Amino acid sequence: MFDLSEKNLARIQENNIPELTNTPIETFPFYQGLNLANIPTSICHWFGIPAIANRPLDLPEPPIAPKDVRNIILLVIDGLPFDRMHSWLEKGLQKSHRHACWKKIQEEGLFTPLTSVVPSTTANALTSLWTGKVPAEHGVIGYELFLKEFGITVNMILQTQVYPYLNNDTPVLSHNLSHFLPVPTLGSHFRDQGIQPFAFQHEAICNSGLSQMLFPDVTKVPFTSPQDMWQKVSDLLAEQVSVRKYLYLYWSDIDTLSHHDGPDSRRTRHAWQWFGHLMERFLADQARSGRNDTLLLITSDHGQIPTFIQPRYEVRFDQKFMSMLKMPPSGESRCPYLFIKHGKTQVFHEYLESRWPGEFTLFPPADLVTAGLFGSKKMSPLIQNRLGNFVALPKGNAFWWWANKENRLLGRHGGFSQQEMVTPFLLLLI
Repeated sequence: MFDLSEKNLARIQENNIPELTNTPIETFPFYQGLNLANIPTSICHWFGIPAIANRPLDLPEPPIAPKDVRNIILLVIDGLPFDRMHSWLEKGLQKSHRHACWKKIQEEGLFTPLTSVVPSTTANALTSLWTGKVPAEHGVIGYELFLKEFGITVNMILQTQVYPYLNNDTPVLSHNLSHFLPVPTLGSHFRDQGIQPFAFQHEAICNSGLSQMLFPDVTKVPFTSPQDMWQKVSDLLAEQVSVRKYLYLYWSDIDTLSHHDGPDSRRTRHAWQWFGHLMERFLADQARSGRNDTLLLITSDHGQIPTFIQPRYEVRFDQKFMSMLKMPPSGESRCPYLFIKHGKTQVFHEYLESRWPGEFTLFPPADLVTAGLFGSKKMSPLIQNRLGNFVALPKGNAFWWWANKENRLLGRHGGFSQQEMVTPFLLLLI
């Protein structure tokens, strides 16, 4: 296996933004070629079609000419940290003398770390993967965002209002969600180039608000289990051999279990082991087909860190904290966006240091955007309205919990630790 882990992990660790070196940021996004936002441009390049996006991945070319690529599969495993997939590969390669799929990975696979986008969260990352744009360009910069154009805070995955008194179960965007983003998505581009795009997701989320935003002109394929997903992928590859296809596969169980049981919990580890076993079976089946015309890409949107339930981080009960804000925080629990009331900035700073000394640092959004933390250095009105007037960056495993419900999460993401920001990327011709 062409393992670039050591080389590219060192590059990621050395990467920094000079204007932000003395900040709580541990791992910076590597938008210059080792970031998930670079994947779509590389996919277009490997298909031999024009790109609609930013720079490609800074990786060696795959062992196949673009004209010979019939299919590209992008598997996104939500919440899978780099180290877990690296360990899986190391253990699997010990079986390469007995298993054809592992022999193929050993001889032809390419593996490297990449970085997530900022903040390191699903809605943001998947939007970059379906547009090729950095967060500052597409604007989906968090799980919960204040949308000034609607005057409300919205869950960006479900497209529902966040707070119960605003009727949380009702979609808030009455217009066509396929036109919500300010940038084009890849589905239409692929179809224009003669490539049929498919999106495989669990049936429970196949028609979510985020899916409607990202999948115009994409054939959605719901599945009920990982076994069902792999079977449907195999059937599609076998039945439509002459059609060039892009298959996007999304599996969320690792992220869900990491949130509720912790990223290092036994249940989380077992779920990954079972999913890895199913991948082995799929790869073995494809190896027997002998087609060698499909690029399989495996990555994740972000990792996670373990977080203990600590009442001192539950700001929903902190009346003084909330009284200084125009509205509850938005964004991510580990990258909150704040709308501090006029004239309250100094007293808010002082309260921050007295309640959580050294754990949170406030930054004007313009300082972060113009430094390039969100990709582009241009501060658009869209981004400015969603970031508030201050962004709080946490140190260590600190977070804020402001949701009007009990905090049960033992794992989180959205921050800048290496566990959250560094993601795996495997490329294999099958």
